[in-house]
Amino acid sequence: MTLPVSLRLFDLLVDYAKDIEAGKIKSTPTLASTAPAPTFCENFYAQFFQNVIGHEIKTFNSKTKRDAVRLRLQMKEKKAPAATIQLITWFEKLCDIYPNVIALGYGGGTTASFLDFHKDYLLVLLDRIAAWAKVANYPEIEQKATSTLSVLRKALESISK
Repeated sequence: MTLPVSLRLFDLLVDYAKDIEAGKIKSTPTLASTAPAPTFCENFYAQFFQNVIGHEIKTFNSKTKRDAVRLRLQMKEKKAPAATIQLITWFEKLCDIYPNVIALGYGGGTTASFLDFHKDYLLVLLDRIAAWAKVANYPEIEQKATSTLSVLRKALESISK
């Protein structure tokens, strides 16, 4: 069976978490090298929307957000699982915060914005991916998302101290 989302994609975040724990990634604006985090988000959603929803996405802006809202409402009408709806809703949030997320990779933002994105967005995304994968019967994706969530959470705790 072909999975709708590549398992190797999660390795980006696992390696990123290892770099955080090793002190290679800092939450300070001038040293924040966050590229793997938005890359994960971009690629996860590209695969999810293409392979699960049947809609191609290429950007993260207000137009794409409107498309996602329309798709979410269609999915609700079709009685799609709540976990699928929640992933679409979380994509909508990414469209809202995307300029700030990209700025982190260029040394913009603050330590607080770094931690907010990672703890309040990325960890929730991984949790929602695991929930969706469970409902959609993709145990490999569920396990990979859960283990990645655990590794990243542990790495972020090392920064918070």
